[in-house]
Amino acid sequence: MKTMQPRPLPTLSLIVLHEARILVRDRTLLLVCCVLALMVGYGLFVGLAQATLRDRMVAQVLKHEQETQTANSGMLQSVLAGQTALIPFSNPANPAAMAGTLSGRYATMLNAPLAALAIGQSDMMPNYYRITYLSKVQFMYDTEIENPWNLLSGHFDLAFVIVFVLPLLVTTLGYNLLSAEREHGTLRLLCSQPLSIATLMTGKVVVRMLALLAIVIPVPLVVLLLIRPEARGAEQLVLMLLWSALVAAYTLFWFAVAALVNTVGLSSSTNALIMVALWTILVLILPVTMNLAVGLVSPAPSRTELANRTRVATAESLREYEDLYSADYRYASDPEALLVKNERIEVPSRMRAFFLAKQKVDERIEPLLKRFDQQLLQQQKLVDRLSLLSPAILINEALTSIAGTDSHRFLAFKDQTEAFHQEWRQYFSPRILESRAMTIRDLSSLPRWHWIEMPASEISWSIWWRVILMLALASVLGSLALARSSRLSIE
Repeated sequence: MKTMQPRPLPTLSLIVLHEARILVRDRTLLLVCCVLALMVGYGLFVGLAQATLRDRMVAQVLKHEQETQTANSGMLQSVLAGQTALIPFSNPANPAAMAGTLSGRYATMLNAPLAALAIGQSDMMPNYYRITYLSKVQFMYDTEIENPWNLLSGHFDLAFVIVFVLPLLVTTLGYNLLSAEREHGTLRLLCSQPLSIATLMTGKVVVRMLALLAIVIPVPLVVLLLIRPEARGAEQLVLMLLWSALVAAYTLFWFAVAALVNTVGLSSSTNALIMVALWTILVLILPVTMNLAVGLVSPAPSRTELANRTRVATAESLREYEDLYSADYRYASDPEALLVKNERIEVPSRMRAFFLAKQKVDERIEPLLKRFDQQLLQQQKLVDRLSLLSPAILINEALTSIAGTDSHRFLAFKDQTEAFHQEWRQYFSPRILESRAMTIRDLSSLPRWHWIEMPASEISWSIWWRVILMLALASVLGSLALARSSRLSIE
């Protein structure tokens, strides 16, 4: 007579259904899912609120810029027609005034369509700069330079729920996958059937994992698709798919950890302590330790050094253009000096000196600023390398990349802003030095800001390799758990 061999798939489906009934009856799964749903909802609410706030800020900035341009155009027409009294420092025909206080452009970085998924660095880094002929030290380096690793701090958001809270909920559901059966005396009974411990453990993991993923993946994506129309594009749908794969891989990793811990053969309470200890090490201690390592290997730029060097460069520029700064205000006694004559205008000496001095400050401070940028870039590269050692950092980096709130995007914005600042200066420099008056045609030809988004292919590739790496880690741990389960004592 032939021995009945267990059929893995039908047996696994029976285990899944049976385990689902048990979890529903004792309300453990329901309670955990409710907690997760509340946290996901609140995290998404905070993310949407922050994204909306930044959208409004950019809209107000652009509205102000448009109103300023309209006012400048009307005032310039009035000045050229001789209908307005001339004021030297607010004369729109004066290119130095237009390059500075009167005009200026705003370099803005719009929110990415999926920005609500992770606040990331958006609460620490500016998403707009006002561009004038002032030194870039005055508008780009006037805030504290932060370590790129501050991705793991800030507002409570959906990324925080996934990185920090989700592993704890996995621990709640997975610390006693096998130990509870052993302690209740049912493991030996189950193993007397044509059922392997590996199949039993896999079924328990499947039902728990599906329950969590059924909340943490579709809920945020459905809400974004309903509330933010810009999230419905093809590229954004691909990023949503990547986001789903990333969250699923991270969840699978922690369930694989739980399964491996259960195969050691310890009690449920000991398993829980081990899981909490692993969470503390991988999610809390390791990121902090690596953060300190980044600071030691590549220290953050010194604000004191930057301030001192800027003061020295400013003082040197003041001395260099001392004659222009102290020139007589001829237009005070001769208002006609401010009139436009043959498309020429007398640029006040003090304004000319101010323009030239700010250029000199940037030229003298540029080597230091480049060193600052190189240090920040080196920090970020180091973070990217060290993220391979911590699942929490790995997942957080990928989540912020999808949301468009990562440091790479802000560094790209900074680089583009610097280029636009240089273009703005180059446009006005010959007009100021040659005393050429501004015309209506000049106003329409002022340099315009255009934000160039990072290539979607580059973002997708940086996320895909993280997904693959996370799945590889989960597969290794899962394979070890299944291998050990075959040798697990059922006593």
